[in-house]
Formats: sequence, structure tokens, C-alpha cells
Amino acid sequence: MKKTALFLFLLTYGSFIYAQETVFTETCGNIDLTTSKKVDNYTGWDNSAPVTFTGTNSLDGYADVRKTTSTTNHVWFPSDKNSDLIISNIPAANYHQLKLSFDIAAYKLANANVNKLMVYCNETPLILPTTTFENSKFIPVSDIPLPESNTLTLKFQYSAENNTNGYRLDNFKITGEKLTDVSVSTNNDIHPYLSGNSLRLPTVADGTIVEIYDLLGTNIQLSALHGGSIELSNKIKKFLYLVRVNNVTLKIFL
Repeated sequence: MKKTALFLFLLTYGSFIYAQETVFTETCGNIDLTTSKKVDNYTGWDNSAPVTFTGTNSLDGYADVRKTTSTTNHVWFPSDKNSDLIISNIPAANYHQLKLSFDIAAYKLANANVNKLMVYCNETPLILPTTTFENSKFIPVSDIPLPESNTLTLKFQYSAENNTNGYRLDNFKITGEKLTDVSVSTNNDIHPYLSGNSLRLPTVADGTIVEIYDLLGTNIQLSALHGGSIELSNKIKKFLYLVRVNNVTLKIFL
């Protein structure tokens, strides 16, 4: 009887949590460029309001959007100049584990390195890998962690000292793990989300017992929360499960 009641309760009140998905992507558009356009003046971006694309006009150089015979539209940062690209008002509410990816190419190869680029998210500096270039083709930079915020502002910046090569950036992407409404009882403040093979419950106290059931009511896992998460058992396959925490029952697609 208890198993049946639990199953019916979750079918009635539960909802889903989804895994990693795309939060934002920008390919610099595909309009035919006969001449380069300063980022402030370019109108071919994939994204529109509230997202904006600007540069700092007080700098002695500026980033522009251009293409070549071998590349699609991209943002160009000229060598020996101070220049930046600022992407503002990127919506990211209800996302966790945010990560940034983009493609980068160096025009000249001598001493060129990915880490010459300075990137900020909401004014927080990000750490880029130390990666050199074998040729002038684009290479991917992936999975740079971002701070969590309802709205993100990214700044890509070069100083004249760090940019003696000229660099191209393209295919900006942010991914994250989306938290959907999982409330199943009054005043529920549990906000779980998936991170790799872990179930994260950041609002629940460490030591709390987390129980996971299949839809027949069979207990699959019982674990104490540690560091805000539990590692999922290898018995758990990709399917719908019932999770009980502090007398609250949730329906989660694990």
C-alpha cells in the first residue's frame, strides 16, 4: 500500500529535472560581409535583445566582425591594440554548473597562446588553458567554469602587450544544468540538480538521508548527503526515479 501511495503521489505532483543543455550560443551570424563591421555596428548576430554586443570605445583598438575566404563570420582582435568584445544580458536563470566554450585562432603563430586572452564573467576573471597553435586554424576552448547568476556578462579582452599576433574568436557557447520546478509539497525549498554522476542538493544539510526508489517503490539507494551531494549507485540507469528528502518526495529523471 505504501509503495502504491508513493507512486500515485509522484505521478500527481512531481516534475522533472533535466541534464546539461545549451544556455546560449552565438556563431556571429551568416550575413554576407563585404567589409568588416565594428562589433557595436554589426547587426547580423544570432542573438538580439536583451543580449547586446559592444566594445569599449576608449580603447585604442576595436574588435570587429569579419570573414575571410577560409573562415565564416567571426570576431577579429587586431594585433598590438587594446580591444574587447562585451556580450551583456545573457539570460541564465535556473541554470547550474555553467560552462563556457568558444573557438579561437591566431593569425601569427610566434608565441601565440590561448591564455593571452583575458576573459571575464560578471567581472570575475576566468582561467584559460595554456595552449599553443600549430597553424592558423580555429581550435576549441571548452568547459571553462562560469559563476552562477540570473544574467551573465562576458568580456573578451586583449591588451596590446598580450596581442602581438592578431586573434579570431567564434562559436561562443554556454551550457548548464537546468533546474526546473520540482516542488511537490507546500513550502518545499529543496532544489536538486544533476552534476555528472552526482545528485546535488545544495539547500539540504549534510548528513541528511536521501532515499531513491524506482517507480515500483523498491528502494534502490539510501545515502547520507556529504558535501551537498550523493554519488549515484551504478544500479541507477537512465530512468525516472522517486527521491525522498526530509519527508518530501520528488520525481527526478536520473
